[in-house]
Amino acid sequence: MAVDERTELQAQLSEAKQALHKLEIGQSAVTLSYDGESITYTAANRTSLQAYIRRLQAELGVPTQANPRIFNIQGRKGYRP
Repeated sequence: MAVDERTELQAQLSEAKQALHKLEIGQSAVTLSYDGESITYTAANRTSLQAYIRRLQAELGVPTQANPRIFNIQGRKGYRP
């Protein structure tokens, strides 16, 4: 990947993360422009914005965080190892 392309992707990723933050803190809509298009995201289509962020991270080779998993381990009464 060329340096210019990487720099542009990093700028797009930063802008997308800022837009997601604005949605998270209650702004009703955010608009991003890339590839000659403008897209407005709202809380209703937040998952589309998150998918866009993941796509940019994948193109840049940025490791993404997996969703945390919660385990509920229940023991049996009288169980002895």
